[in-house]
Amino acid sequence: MKLKKVYNNNVVLAENSRNLEHIIIGRGIAFNKKIGDQIEDSMIEKLFVLQSAQTMNSFFKLLDEIPINHLELTNRMVEAAEKKLGVKFDESVYIGLADHITYALERNKNHTKIKNELLWEIKQFYKKEYEAALESLKIIHYYENMMLSEDEAAFITLHFVNAQQNGQEMQQTVWSTEIIHDIITMIRFHFKMELNEDSSYFSRFVLHLRFFLRRVFAGEFPSSKNFNLLEDIDIKYPKLSACVDKIIIYLEKRLEIKIHNEERFYLILHINRILN
Repeated sequence: MKLKKVYNNNVVLAENSRNLEHIIIGRGIAFNKKIGDQIEDSMIEKLFVLQSAQTMNSFFKLLDEIPINHLELTNRMVEAAEKKLGVKFDESVYIGLADHITYALERNKNHTKIKNELLWEIKQFYKKEYEAALESLKIIHYYENMMLSEDEAAFITLHFVNAQQNGQEMQQTVWSTEIIHDIITMIRFHFKMELNEDSSYFSRFVLHLRFFLRRVFAGEFPSSKNFNLLEDIDIKYPKLSACVDKIIIYLEKRLEIKIHNEERFYLILHINRILN
């Protein structure tokens, strides 16, 4: 590897024997080096093999726009998260995450906070990734002397989730999170009450919605069954039935499917439990 450009003492651009460029991170890797010198393998802590020209250009643009120490910080966060989760992230995570960290730190300096409306859902759906994101906040605090909020941890969580999925899976993840958030909001507004999000009934309801949406995305639509109990439930719990009807209208429009009585029955059961 030949040194082609020095970004700082710890980050350089190097070129291999096939003239392919790599971004390399290593403590003191550029110390006493000049352009054209060889980079020792023992000095390399992280080597980015950027396969596409588009990814390479995005990376170079990122290096021009963010402090280099934020890339080093991102590398520490990613390494810690990969170790905790036992996974290997797609390298594109560095681009989005480093950019996010830079602006998150700027917002924190300016006392500007952004609320993550999906905080609860993210904490519940992606518990392991969220725990890894909380570790990232500690890393940020250690190196930048700033303690970011839980909302920022939730944003970091999505970067970790995204780095493990392909584009279609990630899109479905985002849709599911948004849909469940909307349904819970509808219930809160309909009954004008806060829900006990720590209850087992609430967790079961969210889990039910997640598996329902997973089946829908997989094209496995539930069969239609004739639930004779529905008529009695509608009479006994008119406000609950009205709420579920709103949810079904929303789901049918959002997902472009027909919701059968079976799913309506389970929605009524779950919502009745979390209300009581």
